[in-house]
Amino acid sequence: MAKMANTLKELNRSAEEDYKKAMISFQMGRFEEALDAYGKAVEAWEKMADLLFETRKEASGREFLEKAQEARSCYGMSLFKLERYEEALEIVDAALEVKPDSPTEWSNRGFVLSALGRNKEALEAFEKALSFDPESPKILTSRGIVYFRMGQPEKALEAFDEALAAEPKKASDWACKVPRFSFFSRNKAPIMRPDNAETWYWKGIVFLELGKKEKALNAFKMALESDPDHLNSLLRGGDLLGEFTEYGEAFKCYVRALKLSPGNEAAKQGKELCESKLTT
Repeated sequence: MAKMANTLKELNRSAEEDYKKAMISFQMGRFEEALDAYGKAVEAWEKMADLLFETRKEASGREFLEKAQEARSCYGMSLFKLERYEEALEIVDAALEVKPDSPTEWSNRGFVLSALGRNKEALEAFEKALSFDPESPKILTSRGIVYFRMGQPEKALEAFDEALAAEPKKASDWACKVPRFSFFSRNKAPIMRPDNAETWYWKGIVFLELGKKEKALNAFKMALESDPDHLNSLLRGGDLLGEFTEYGEAFKCYVRALKLSPGNEAAKQGKELCESKLTT
C-alpha cells in the first residue's frame, strides 16, 4: 500500500511539473516544448487513473482522468499552434465525446475548423459554444472573425459589438492597464477594464475592409487602450497614423512594436519612413 502511495505521489509530482512547464512554454510561444510537456502530463495522470481504478478508488481515478483530459485538450491546442490542424481536430473531437456540453471544446473546434478553411462548420461550432456560454466575449469575437472570413462584414461588426457589450466573467478576461501613449488616454491612473484588445483589433480590420479608415484607426486605438502591447494593432495603427500624416504618433507605434518583436520588418520599415518624414 505504501509503495502504491509513493508511486502515485511521484507520478502526480511529475505531471504537475510538466503541466506547469507546458503552460509557460505555450505562453512564450515555444509550442514544441509545450506539446512535449503536455504529453508527459497526460501520460502520468492517465497512469494514475488506471492504477486507482484497478484498486477500485473510482472517485480519485475520475479526478485524475479529468486532469489528463484537460492536459490533452491543451496538447490539442499546441498542435493547433503548430499548424497540425488535422491532428488537433482529432483531439478536440475526442474531448467532445467526453464533454459534449463544453463551450471551451466547441470553441477549440471552431478555431481548428476555421484554420482549415471550413468556415461554415467553424461558425456552427462557435454557435454551439455560445449555446452553453452565450455572453462569452471571446466566443462572440471568434464568431465575428468567421463572419468576416465568410465575406459578411456587417454580421462581423454585430458580433464584435455584442462581444464588447458583454461583461467578462473570468478574471483572466480583465486587465489592469496603464495607457502609455498620448493618443490612448489622458487618464494615467491604473484602471480595471475588460481585456478586449483582440475584439477592437478585428473591428478595425473590418472597417479597413469597408474603406472606413478613421473608424479603423479609432478601433486600433481602442485596442491599444485595452492592451498597449497588442502588436498587430500597433502595426495597423502605425500604418494608418502615417496615412493621416501623424508621423510622430506612428513612430511611437513602430518603436513599441520593435521592442515587442525585434527585427519585425513591417515595424522597421514604418519607423524608417516616419524618421524620414520627421527630419524633412
